[in-house]
Amino acid sequence: MKKQFLVVGSLLALTFSASVAAEGFDADRMYVGGGINQNSVSGLDDATGFQIFAGYNLGDVFDVEGLDLLIEGGYWTSGDFEGGTDFFGNTFTMSADGIWGTAVFDYAVNPDFSLLGRAGLDLGDDDGLMIGFGGGWNLNPEIQLRGEYVIRDNIDSLQFNVTYDF
Repeated sequence: MKKQFLVVGSLLALTFSASVAAEGFDADRMYVGGGINQNSVSGLDDATGFQIFAGYNLGDVFDVEGLDLLIEGGYWTSGDFEGGTDFFGNTFTMSADGIWGTAVFDYAVNPDFSLLGRAGLDLGDDDGLMIGFGGGWNLNPEIQLRGEYVIRDNIDSLQFNVTYDF
């Protein structure tokens, strides 16, 4: 399984570096973001956490009008899950955090709204593939509000993020 993660991560890195090398690095394509997440895991109460991330817009690499490929990396934490019990009946808490990297597909439905899909890797307490889908609403050319549902190996998250494009 770790070999699969290395292959996917290597392909994402290769795609990013090849696209940047072909077009040249453009700081105006960078963005940063962050937000809150509501997380669920089987058998425990939900937890609220946060994430921060940075990304680079590779642009229209698929020759499909309105479809951009973004590369994102960030840090997330789930917050504390409660409700599990140990052998003696004591309630305990657990949390998860880690870094992640994903390819994000951003399809502009119109100038104000886009559909998002993501696939990549989470490297942390919930190691594994990470996929998600959602939408983004552009407040202006620099600020986008995003709502997404993200699925990791054990933890599912409903996320609300704000991004700022440079």
